[in-house]
Amino acid sequence: MDIQLCLNEYIKELESEVMKILSDPKTDKRTKNLAMKPLTSKKKIIKNTIEALELVDKVHKEEMEKVKGEY
Repeated sequence: MDIQLCLNEYIKELESEVMKILSDPKTDKRTKNLAMKPLTSKKKIIKNTIEALELVDKVHKEEMEKVKGEY
């Protein structure tokens, strides 16, 4: 399975978890904020990872094209 697909699935799970926290009327604002911080941090890290993977793929393709052009 593609790593990026797995990471996107994980983002969906995080978003689902966020929605559960936000929709719980029993939880006060402070508790919601505390619960949200690690989830938003994880999502940002995953998005940065996806961008890094895309950049690596792009650079790899460019290098492969250069090698093909030399032969």
